[in-house]
Amino acid sequence: MLKTSITTVALGLAALASAEQFDIEVGNTYYDPQFVFVQPGDTIRWFWAGGTHDAVSGDSCGSQDGLFDSGTISSQFQEYEWTVPADAPSVIEYFCSRGGHCTSGNQFGALLQGNGVIHEVTTNGFAFDPPQITVAPGDTIIWIHGGGSHSVTFGSDCVSDGGLNETLNNVNPSIIWQVPESAAGTTQNYFCAPHCGFGMEGSIEIIGGDDDCYGDTDGNGTINVDDLLGLLGQYGGDCSAGCSGDFDDDNDVDVDDLLGLLGVFGTNCP
Repeated sequence: MLKTSITTVALGLAALASAEQFDIEVGNTYYDPQFVFVQPGDTIRWFWAGGTHDAVSGDSCGSQDGLFDSGTISSQFQEYEWTVPADAPSVIEYFCSRGGHCTSGNQFGALLQGNGVIHEVTTNGFAFDPPQITVAPGDTIIWIHGGGSHSVTFGSDCVSDGGLNETLNNVNPSIIWQVPESAAGTTQNYFCAPHCGFGMEGSIEIIGGDDDCYGDTDGNGTINVDDLLGLLGQYGGDCSAGCSGDFDDDNDVDVDDLLGLLGVFGTNCP
């Protein structure tokens, strides 16, 4: 029992030693930054920049889960601090409950445990924008409501595969999926259930797997600065004959390849 208690205290002290503070600006129907990677022990400070708002935890507008409630954030009450607890969920969504700011102004955000890359996909009419993305295990994908009433439904040819299936509308303005390690080396297709017949589909290429060493432009088994320089040397060039930096195989080296490399920077190939 004593050994367990000492270990627990040591882990707690280690978390406190590495804890950070993140400042989030609260303005007229926005949070900036909207999405932040955090870990237990970190302190989040929401500070006023205009209007009258709050920050209330919950996974959709008006659906409070009781994890935190800032109360009024205004010119009179200018900030609120909250420390991420040890048992916090990996995704902590929150919103402004004042004056329809969440449903009409898209004033919502999330605290995410992890250190990958955040990929945002927005609905645009009857389309997902962008429709195809390349990600790595540990990355986070956030679908953001851009109008209308849609869904993000995993599957192909308008048939659900039994995975993620959530509504995306002004009441539930974001859907967050953290890419699991088990998905490495696969492609996850998805669609909007109400509008799949209009071609509203998307796909997620997930790098990794035993036969894949995404980001290793020089083939030495480690993703490091040499690979980054190799990619930058090919950036925007002609890849019709193939480029080692064209990780997503779309025949050019662009920002998607750069973000993908940065997401696996410092890792070794399997």
